[in-house]
Amino acid sequence: MCGERSLLDVCDTPLVRFEEISKKMKTNVYGKIETGNPTGSHKDRETLEIISDVKRKRHRSVGCASTGNAAISLAAYSRMAGVTCHIYVSETISQERLGLIQRFSPQVHILKGDYREAVEQSSLEMGEKGIYDANPGVCYSKIVGDSHMGEEIARELQPDFVVVPTNNGTLFTGVWSGLKASNVKPVMVAATAKDTEVAESIKGFHRFEEPAFSNALKESSGIVVDMTDAEIEEANWLLFKEGVIAEPASAASIATVRKLKVSGEDVVCCLITGSGMKFSNTHIR
Repeated sequence: MCGERSLLDVCDTPLVRFEEISKKMKTNVYGKIETGNPTGSHKDRETLEIISDVKRKRHRSVGCASTGNAAISLAAYSRMAGVTCHIYVSETISQERLGLIQRFSPQVHILKGDYREAVEQSSLEMGEKGIYDANPGVCYSKIVGDSHMGEEIARELQPDFVVVPTNNGTLFTGVWSGLKASNVKPVMVAATAKDTEVAESIKGFHRFEEPAFSNALKESSGIVVDMTDAEIEEANWLLFKEGVIAEPASAASIATVRKLKVSGEDVVCCLITGSGMKFSNTHIR
């Protein structure tokens, strides 16, 4: 998908050094910034591969369960491609996120239970109805889309650490596969927030991409670091002062740097996965 440029191209997103954050963290901190993609998050990389696969396999409909970004992206790109889109959300979803999803007129299914239950229920329904299942753990196209990010990082940087906001493990697994294919093998760091109230996109640490996620963790000598809301909010403010308006889940990658054993010579690449402009409840303190 990265071979030709178009208005929907999500390749070659900025990779920048955060000068003030680097000084504060006493190491070299870079950000791979995905906020400028068409729907404001890295999920557009996944969706481009999904829609391509849907077309190749001649499906007429596609669906996924999501807390926000994946649903917004899939609904938007499906509308562009003329593919029927089914979005499954938990009954606990915020009205703000639901409104953004509905903007692109998918068929929305509100399910009882939490996000994990929504994924499980939606996969059963899509299997019964012949809908292309774009859920994490069963849709390899998502990993392929994210692998391009790893390839891009490898072309520009030789990082010692790559920090990935992590919930399902899809992005973590995809980025690692792209780095590994490029023969660049940093320590991979999963930035998690299991009990967060501010970083909804990574709440829970569901690890749907097993065993691929654990394999990537082992191959990269990786670690998992759980962050608090206070740490995430502080990092979001640091990003804002660097000129990046990110959603809190993205800021978790910056917050994690403080907990790494790094030197002043190390290079740390943090994935800034989504824009804070999409959700008005993303506060800059």
